[in-house]
Amino acid sequence: MLTKTALAVILFVFCLAPAAVTSGQSRAPITGEWRIEFKPKAPDEVQLTMSRGKNQSWGHTIKISEVQGLSSSYATTTAEVTLRIVRDGGTFDLAGSFREGKGSGTFTLTPNESFFSALAERGYPNLSDDNVFSAAMSGLKISSIDELKAAGYDRLTFNNLMESAIFNINAASIADLRNAGFEQLPFNKLVEASIFKVDSNYAREVQTLGFGKLPFQKLIEMRVQQITPEYISQIRQLGFNDLNVDHLVELKIFKVTPEFVTEMRSAGFTSITPQQLVNLRIFKIDGDYARKAKSQDPNVTVEQLVNQKIFEKQSSRAIQ
Repeated sequence: MLTKTALAVILFVFCLAPAAVTSGQSRAPITGEWRIEFKPKAPDEVQLTMSRGKNQSWGHTIKISEVQGLSSSYATTTAEVTLRIVRDGGTFDLAGSFREGKGSGTFTLTPNESFFSALAERGYPNLSDDNVFSAAMSGLKISSIDELKAAGYDRLTFNNLMESAIFNINAASIADLRNAGFEQLPFNKLVEASIFKVDSNYAREVQTLGFGKLPFQKLIEMRVQQITPEYISQIRQLGFNDLNVDHLVELKIFKVTPEFVTEMRSAGFTSITPQQLVNLRIFKIDGDYARKAKSQDPNVTVEQLVNQKIFEKQSSRAIQ
């Protein structure tokens, strides 16, 4: 699930190009196709997709104000357009048309030679057209590269630079994580922190919930499984007050919801434990199955339910 959970959803593919431009040579314009779709729920943004054949496709939201010549009126009118997007890595000139809120056409990217000369000086020479396109689309900035180096991240690959631009990894985000006690995280962990929104505020929030100062990876696990303060509160209100993070993660993985706990208690299993609830989920035992078993044997236990389910599955396989 390593997609950023923000307004922007970016798809990018890096490919090794057969030819690269050496330092000092002028880069030829790069062409491709564009699509723009208006977003009814976000009137100041559009969904932009830029692609170069089958090699690379980038899709993300962008402010209308970032696209020169783009008007919100194109959401309802038909028009021929020429648009422009200016990035540090180069300028995109777009030509095409809009109809029923959707636009498409072709683009030409004119690389910014001074930008790529600065990249070469910092150890990234001989970039391919794919690299140039990626750098321009990502919004990579030379100042950001220098910030990362000053923060101790000075041996990054070109793809790392792309990730830093896409996921907003900068001096401020690194300092914030260090303030939370996470010193010199590997770069891939900085990416994880950005994707799953693990920062000093979240670390403090978890501490206030009674879990103490957790390791970085535990915070990631909680974010991945969407263990929110609301979920923790609901589980505690059901009487499960002594669960640690690992227990909560297990409950979430197997979809033990407050509703499922209530359902099983209503079926007659009033003293059910978290582990028993997990076992019921593993073997796909729901409230209807439990109630039917209780009606046949009021003293049936959770363990007997599980064994009965296993026996039924084995018998079904044997018949097949």
